Amino acid sequence: MKKLLSGIIGFALLAFASCNEAPKTEPAASPDYDTFNKKVEVIRAFYKAQCAEDTTALAALIADSLKYSPPYYNGNKWLRKQELLAALKAYHANYENIKFIEGIVTPDSTAGGFYSGSVFPKESATSSPNLIRTYGTWTATHTKTKQNVGLKFYSLTAINKDGKIISYSDYFDINSLMPK
Repeated sequence: MKKLLSGIIGFALLAFASCNEAPKTEPAASPDYDTFNKKVEVIRAFYKAQCAEDTTALAALIADSLKYSPPYYNGNKWLRKQELLAALKAYHANYENIKFIEGIVTPDSTAGGFYSGSVFPKESATSSPNLIRTYGTWTATHTKTKQNVGLKFYSLTAINKDGKIISYSDYFDINSLMPK
């Protein structure tokens, strides 16, 4: 009788436990498209100033507290505003006709150039536009040799509430800038 009673109680507990609803999760926040679009416009203004070789406009778009990671390996040390501006001035000194074409080149078209948020991986999924990923192609003419150069480009940019760039990491093959 004890075994029968224990079995019934065990079965009842098992049935009760399996009937509980799964914990409800909060729905994902709606993407903040307005903030995303405002940040994309800051990045576009930054690249437009780079193409125009306008160092005053470039400096105005960068926060004094900027953290910059260059495209070359430097031991993962963050650089500052002055180093980014110096790198941009070096491009201006060595290249003309600088152009940026936003977007990812696919076999059928050029897809959008700006992305933020993610659904993967689940542990860090977000709908927040805190970090903007930019894809595109830079082209220019090497000033000394008059040869055209170009490279595929990717960057990560964070922008503060004042519309200033506070962190910037760019990724590209710097050898693509060398004339052949």
